[in-house]
Amino acid sequence: MTMKKDLLQSGGGWFRLAAVALWAAVQLPAAAAANAGPADDFAWVRGANYVPSYARNDVQTWMDFDPEVIGRELGYAQKLRLNCVRVFLQYAVYEQDPPRFLERFERLLQLCEQHQIRLLPVVFDSCFGEFPDLQKYRDQDWMASPGQNRLAEIYWPALEGYVRAVVGAHGSDRRIVMWDMMNEPTCTSYNQPEDQQLIWAFLRHFLAFTRRQTTLPLTVGVESSSLLGQVVSQVEVLAFHNYQPGLRDDIRQVRELGRKSGQAILINEVVMRPQQPYSLALPILREERIGWVFWELMFGKTQFTRGSSPIQGLVYPDGTCRDVREVALVAGVSPEEAAALFPPRPAPKQTEAGIVFTGFWTRWTGQGPRRERLFYSTSDADSAVWDGAGGSAFLIHKTGPDCGIASVWIDGRPASRPEVDTYSAKVDWNHRTLLAEGLAPGRHTFTVKPAGRKNAESSNCYLQVVDFESAP
Repeated sequence: MTMKKDLLQSGGGWFRLAAVALWAAVQLPAAAAANAGPADDFAWVRGANYVPSYARNDVQTWMDFDPEVIGRELGYAQKLRLNCVRVFLQYAVYEQDPPRFLERFERLLQLCEQHQIRLLPVVFDSCFGEFPDLQKYRDQDWMASPGQNRLAEIYWPALEGYVRAVVGAHGSDRRIVMWDMMNEPTCTSYNQPEDQQLIWAFLRHFLAFTRRQTTLPLTVGVESSSLLGQVVSQVEVLAFHNYQPGLRDDIRQVRELGRKSGQAILINEVVMRPQQPYSLALPILREERIGWVFWELMFGKTQFTRGSSPIQGLVYPDGTCRDVREVALVAGVSPEEAAALFPPRPAPKQTEAGIVFTGFWTRWTGQGPRRERLFYSTSDADSAVWDGAGGSAFLIHKTGPDCGIASVWIDGRPASRPEVDTYSAKVDWNHRTLLAEGLAPGRHTFTVKPAGRKNAESSNCYLQVVDFESAP
């Protein structure tokens, strides 16, 4: 999104205040955090999930291993004052050439150390499906490790060799924060009860086996905090993922579980546009004093960060950013300082039905809206602008239980009704809201933006624009 002077003024003041307040309360300096010991509550962790920008998946991370790119992008993480990156290992690549994989893993550790960043390796990953195809890895999205078809006991000896070679060789390596034994265990295309039982049996075995290989903490990054009961007896850190607006309540529930079980907690996947933007998540994470690892550092080739409206990603490979306010919240600096660290790219524009959508609106198609499409956003940096003539003007928009407040301007000035609450307990796809009446003859410019706020009843702050229209 464009982060020129206008983004630091109207609608962005609260973002500025939040960033400055967070900066004033920044946790451990990067160098001190890098030396922090594992026997703590891990509240010092400020990290990012990291897939190099050249890689479409974790297989490509290791098959096409590029230390020059990785070093540059870990430099970005250091500029962001991060002290940890979570990186996915890949058994299929290890199996093909163990010495080369181990050499590359050591090189990654060296690069992390150079940038005062510690590594959080993910040993296995249940997302998504079967053992990866190493012939077509550049053409596929995310792949599992080792894959659901390699979890049976017959495969355990070979997988134990992998764990012994990787974890055992770095069993007390201070460059590593902890070992994440399996990412999102039940997030797979294999969903029958016997498949789930196989996953948990596999995980229980390898948690026990890995505990004998290392003195570092073990965790499992479960896709929902409701699954922590499956692993609570075998890990030192309760790690969970959350991509929903109800982040604060989830953190507090996990903290209570950790208090009762005597374990540290960590959220090692968080932030997803638009339902859980940085502006929602980062203040909560810092207020709740929990260690965090957001998804993900780079705009690259993964299915989560590519496209015109990526749901995740923070920094582009050339060192620019999409939104300096996002950078400011992650780094704990002012928006002006963030812009100096990572210059912003101009916001994209798209025009449809005479409406100019500036920013990172998502275009949704389906039944309901009268044009069978609408554009939605939660960012107050995004705008929808329409020119029309007539005595009155109306916004056609969705109302519903996840809708928030819209800001309204007419001819560059706040409207007489400067805000519209689009919340409703029931969905109305084509709600007609009067923006102005008694207008002077001639054409007028109407601008609506998500305010980035909502009333207490709404679950989120979406503005969902269908159309504009005028009347005599």
